[in-house]
Amino acid sequence: MTLLSFLPNSLAAQPIYKVPDTNFPKQNYKSIPSNNNTKYRQNFICSYHSKKCDESENNHSFATREFLPSDICDVDGQLSSGKVDFYTFSNLSPRELFDVQVNSNTVDPLLGSLDSHGKIQLINDDRYDFSVLPELTGIVPQNGSLNLAVSGLRDTNLLGEHSESGSYTLSLKTFALPQPSTNATLTNGSFETANFSRWTALGENTIETSAFGSGPTEGQYEALLSTGGGSFADPIIEQILGLKAGSLDNLVPLTPVPPNHPHTQPPTGSAIEQTFTAKAGDTLIFNWDFLTNELSRTDVATSLPDFSFVSLSSKDSSISLLSELADTSSSSLVTSPTEFFQETGFQTFSYSIPTDGTYTLGIGVSNKFDNFIDSGLLIDNVKLEHMGACHLCKHMIK
Repeated sequence: MTLLSFLPNSLAAQPIYKVPDTNFPKQNYKSIPSNNNTKYRQNFICSYHSKKCDESENNHSFATREFLPSDICDVDGQLSSGKVDFYTFSNLSPRELFDVQVNSNTVDPLLGSLDSHGKIQLINDDRYDFSVLPELTGIVPQNGSLNLAVSGLRDTNLLGEHSESGSYTLSLKTFALPQPSTNATLTNGSFETANFSRWTALGENTIETSAFGSGPTEGQYEALLSTGGGSFADPIIEQILGLKAGSLDNLVPLTPVPPNHPHTQPPTGSAIEQTFTAKAGDTLIFNWDFLTNELSRTDVATSLPDFSFVSLSSKDSSISLLSELADTSSSSLVTSPTEFFQETGFQTFSYSIPTDGTYTLGIGVSNKFDNFIDSGLLIDNVKLEHMGACHLCKHMIK
């Protein structure tokens, strides 16, 4: 089955709105560590394109959109009040993943993607909580063209209903679907290389230190996965982890949604994966801490809960585990010393390997049809403890 066939029809047919909750205090989001495996922010790097161009000023409708040469990566534009700037990046590789951002010091921009007929597919107002800059991710369409629109704050219908004026830079990155990382045994489980070496990572994933406010539990570094910014649709995450289509959506039941809640956007998330060999009786262990800005015991937290999860599967398909770690309705959430409002605190996942073989471990975090508010998952001290005798297979979350 091709990657595109994993995507639900709703991903291509329904508008996705991500508008900030204005009740949140305006804070500066964390500075991202500058190692080789963090998300690029201010200096956004393109993989297959290398040039920059200036916007054409006759691009204020889909019909008059600016078609960009195939070697263009960045576009310097000027947004005017009541106007929308439309672009088409062409000659891209179909089925590759894309990540597109708008950066500006003078305007609060909104970013949209459209189909070949100009119908809105995705809308993003803020790439993560406490940011005013937008970001979209997804899959390059079969025709190799990506239609984008840059507008102002809350112009979710791309009609120019905003008063923003100023300069911006539109930046595009495309890349192939990451391939699984296979090792003789679990490697770099404490992320002491200060990057995701030996892991396959997709989404909004960074390496943190004790300065983050929680952890690490071993060594100097830990991994943070987030639902914000460059997170990808759950069907793509399922593809990376070798999960059945729809399995993440089905992991956390969807309860009745609050009245008038804009819940039409498909879920997105981030994950890391590693394939390794293990012996019967070995115990897989890691520490995790679920964090969220969705305040617990609210309508959104209980009906559209962001959640964290772990998956483990064997090469011979005899083992196929997918389990929730925690979600935003968890009773264990307490006030967090990090930039997130709440966290569970570090807990331990433990699983006894039943038979010798090759296993694939996946760890991730996802939202539940609500991209408005971010959640995250800290991970550290992922390891195999080798046992002298075979133990009964068991799965427990402490």
